Amino acid sequence: MPNYAKVCFYGLLISFVGALPFGTLNLTAFDIAASQGPVSAVWFAVAVVLAELSVVRITLYGNERLHLGEKALKYILPFGIVFLLYLSLVSFMDMGSVPVTGSKADFFSHIKSTFALGLLLSALNPLQFPFWLTWNKTLDHKGILKHSNSHYVPYMLGIGLGTLIGLGIFIVAGKFLFGNYGHYHTITNLLMGLLYLGFSFYLMFLFIKKRIHPKIE
Repeated sequence: MPNYAKVCFYGLLISFVGALPFGTLNLTAFDIAASQGPVSAVWFAVAVVLAELSVVRITLYGNERLHLGEKALKYILPFGIVFLLYLSLVSFMDMGSVPVTGSKADFFSHIKSTFALGLLLSALNPLQFPFWLTWNKTLDHKGILKHSNSHYVPYMLGIGLGTLIGLGIFIVAGKFLFGNYGHYHTITNLLMGLLYLGFSFYLMFLFIKKRIHPKIE
């Protein structure tokens, strides 16, 4: 396999597998597809990919700066915690309401698009930095990913395709499994609220751990 095709394949494989485990991004895409339709969900997925590729480019640029991930987490964690807590609150409050088209886009009074929601959720996901820093270094050590734009372009292309395919599976599932969204409105909002709340608690744990650990040392 040519080097460019190989690095593209590895990028696609890593991002595709990473998009499959249940998390805030793929389950939100699933819920948007069920409540608003596949078009809105696709815009959400495109925004997720754009934010993810920006993170990957930053990690590639700072691949040799060992503390890049730690510095990024220091600023991203607090914003991610607050944002996820807000999404959790909105989901719980929406449980008793009558389902309306576009409700999942109206998380903020001035942001009414799933594209903006995708950018925010993906950009405020602090796990992306250590995830891609680790994989970038692993592929570099194996001689698969070289420090050149000729390798970075197919690598990022593969990552974008892999994430789109992974999220596409959840979008298709959301469209066909929940064709009649009104019957599942309360259940999906409860599950999404618990998911956002649980992940926010996990980020709180990481934030407190990182604040306490340096003091202990």
